[in-house]
Parts: sequence; C-alpha cells; structure tokens
Amino acid sequence: MRAGFLRSRCRARLLSAIAVAGATVAVVACAAFAATSKPIVLSDPSGDVSGPLDLVRVSLQRASDGRLRAAVSFAAKITPKTLLASSGPPGSACLRIWTAANADPAATRPDRLVCITARSEDELRGGVYEVTGPDLPKRLADASVRRNASGRNVVIRFTQSALGSPRRIRFGVEATQPGCERPSCIDTLPDGGAAKGFRLR
Repeated sequence: MRAGFLRSRCRARLLSAIAVAGATVAVVACAAFAATSKPIVLSDPSGDVSGPLDLVRVSLQRASDGRLRAAVSFAAKITPKTLLASSGPPGSACLRIWTAANADPAATRPDRLVCITARSEDELRGGVYEVTGPDLPKRLADASVRRNASGRNVVIRFTQSALGSPRRIRFGVEATQPGCERPSCIDTLPDGGAAKGFRLR
C-alpha cells in the first residue's frame, strides 16, 4: 500500500515537473517569437526620377508577430489612385528579393517580389510573387498594406514562409511609374540594381 502511495507521489511530481518545463519552454518560445530584429535601412536622394513614385527610403525588419515588415517611403504623397494608369501598365513598388545563397543580384533576376499595387482608386493591395524563368510572376501569398497619415510612407507585412524560409536573403526596391515601361520610369534603391543582405534567422 505504501509502495503504491509512493508511486502515486512520484508520478504527481513528474507530471508537475513536466508542466513546469513545458511552461518554461513556452515562455522562451514566446519571447523568441516576439523579438524584433534591427531594421536594415537603405536611402536614396529625391528627384532622381520624374513622376510620383520617387523612392527615398526603405527599411526591412522582422516584426514582433514573426512577419517581415518593410516600410517604403516616397518623396511625395501617394494614394492608390497614384498607381493607376489611364493607359499602359499600372504603377507599383516592389521589394526585389533573392533567396538563394549563391544568387548574384547583379546578374540574375530576383526569385521573389513583394509588391504594393492598387486594387482600386481607394485601396492598395499587397502580394508576394514567385519569379521563375520567363513566365509571369506567380502570386504566392497576400501581404498587408498600410499607408501612414502623411501618405508618403507605406508599410507592407508578409510571412517569412512566403519566401521559402531561407536563412538569409538579399533585397532591393523598385518603383515603376504608372503607364510607362521605359527604364527611365523605374527608380531602384539601391541605385543600379544592387542588393543588401538581411538575415532571417
């Protein structure tokens, strides 16, 4: 009888220890999940392109919810209507992302695009796209988009899994003026199509 009592007490202590250990792991996991990363910031002088989509700054970081957060700033106020074109292709602002460890941004196209476009005159739209070969980009996931009160800064958030969860990426930004397909209508940051490294995990 006493042996049974002792076994019962040992089992209770074991379950209690497991519960405490589980809670500790959960706390550590939550703390890691909530940790934000230091933003990587790229800047560009204003006035180097004509048109409303003149890039001046972009920052990229891991947000507290685990998603990636990119803040794209323009020299002047933009609205969803700014991105629409009366003729020709619409305007857009896209993060150009290379996920492969051996990718050469100077010689290859990015394999992911995270783009801000317009759904209508009143609503912006965000999306993550996969670029493969000569085909049109394939939409992989939605991305949330929010414009600040000044209208010059747009924040886009997207999941790391939409990028295939690489350990490290390289990125740049590209803004294309609405209704124009000439190279002079495209503003890149950094200039010349360069890219900046960013560690995901």
